[in-house]
Amino acid sequence: MRSKVFLKTYIALFAVIILATVFLCACGPKEVEDPMAEVKSYTDLNDPKYRIGVVSGMIEGEIIEEVLPKAQLSYYNSDVDIFTALETGKIDATAGDDMALIYHNIQTGGKLRLLDGFLKPFDFGFIFSKDEKGDKLAAEMNEFITGLEADGTLDQIKHNWMDEDGAKEMGVDYRNLPAPKGVLRLATTGTEPPFTYHDNNLVIGLDIDVVSRFCEAAGYGLEVTTMSFDGMIPSVSTGKCDLGCGALTITEERKQSVTFSAPYYHGGTVAAVFNPNYAANKGFIDGLNDSLRKTFVTQDRYILFIKGILTTLLITLLSALFGTIIGFLVYMACRGGNKVANAVTRVSVRIIQLLPVVVLLMIFYYIVFSSAPVSGTFVSIVAFSLTFGASVYGMLSSSVAAVDIGQEEAAYALGYGNLKTFFKIILPQAMTYFLPSFQSELVSLIKATAVVGYIAVQDLTRMGDIVRSRTYEAFFPIISVAVIYFVMAWLLIIILDRVVISTDPKRRDSAKILRGIKTD
Repeated sequence: MRSKVFLKTYIALFAVIILATVFLCACGPKEVEDPMAEVKSYTDLNDPKYRIGVVSGMIEGEIIEEVLPKAQLSYYNSDVDIFTALETGKIDATAGDDMALIYHNIQTGGKLRLLDGFLKPFDFGFIFSKDEKGDKLAAEMNEFITGLEADGTLDQIKHNWMDEDGAKEMGVDYRNLPAPKGVLRLATTGTEPPFTYHDNNLVIGLDIDVVSRFCEAAGYGLEVTTMSFDGMIPSVSTGKCDLGCGALTITEERKQSVTFSAPYYHGGTVAAVFNPNYAANKGFIDGLNDSLRKTFVTQDRYILFIKGILTTLLITLLSALFGTIIGFLVYMACRGGNKVANAVTRVSVRIIQLLPVVVLLMIFYYIVFSSAPVSGTFVSIVAFSLTFGASVYGMLSSSVAAVDIGQEEAAYALGYGNLKTFFKIILPQAMTYFLPSFQSELVSLIKATAVVGYIAVQDLTRMGDIVRSRTYEAFFPIISVAVIYFVMAWLLIIILDRVVISTDPKRRDSAKILRGIKTD
């Protein structure tokens, strides 16, 4: 019954969203007036009425505060989020490195209007940890960059990735590099073209090309890990990764946390506003087909969604399994009234319940397991197992308390021991109260895993972000992710509904309950 209600509600919601979007799209595209036409220079943006979007953790936020102090700042997790916000009117302008915005404009057919000049010039560099190993790698990278500049190779690499007629091909395939000196772990976003982005399910770009050539020349293997931009510096500074790249501006503040290589790219921060007439010549049907093709078919991007689904299910199911075991064992330890066990449990459960899950994930990833060679997926399973275990403990406590105390007293009167009374009499009756709550918690768990991208896990939500960073469109990737989450949650509800019915005497088939019993 619950599954049918959930299904009807979700289907109705998705139908309204999709129909509304189709209706709005069908009404256009039309030539519209540019609301930012009056903005011709950076001086015009220095006004409290304008909202400028920047990526959290990038230097553009500081530059806007310095150069355009009157403007409002809005922070986002990635460039693709900013471009979507710009297109939907959530912000009025954005700021970023010159080449990234130019590249975006080329790929989208003129979606942006870039303002002339630089807000501020900058240099890009690779980052390393501030220790002996990091200093050694930085020195090796500096020598390598000097060699690339001297023989003109660096200019060729830049032309390959930055110019419109560039080949966009990697000079070295990093997936099979010999590693006589070990494997380096690289932290990057994979969403900052042309410096680092996904193509045919492989992370490529100018930065990746340089690092791959460096590893080949120096005798290192390379393992690429993608994450949010604001996770790169913590990952390198804590030793989770050996180096990082992805349009990283060299600043004095960042130098306090990591060691920078010599600059390999000199550019500047520019600002851009949305061009509302960029798609004036594209019809609705053509645009719909183009979006579907780019989201799923081009470069086999459906494979990214499949990988994300598998990762999300792995984290959800293992966390639910281990969390259930943890919660049950803790409940059994506290059930006898042990004061120490109860005190520790109360404090632990309270901490876990009051901390946001994303904060708990980062604490485990960057602090607890900072020096341990474990993946973000492992850390996610640990963190979600603890949060789910805390929920299971609470649900067991309330469910057992709902069983009439007379049941326990009657069992003792019949000669049952403590454990036999619990497992034979109390727990089966408590399941009637426990399983519906467990069902809801499991659905909440699968939705909560959407934040694991903060610690470099390629889950379903993160894969949707990667696809958006390549298609520069929001609708189909986001709706696809939403529909997939809905289907996974709905299937879990259906499965658990069967379990609930099989354990609830009021909802079970009376013929099955009385099977083998004479009723006359």
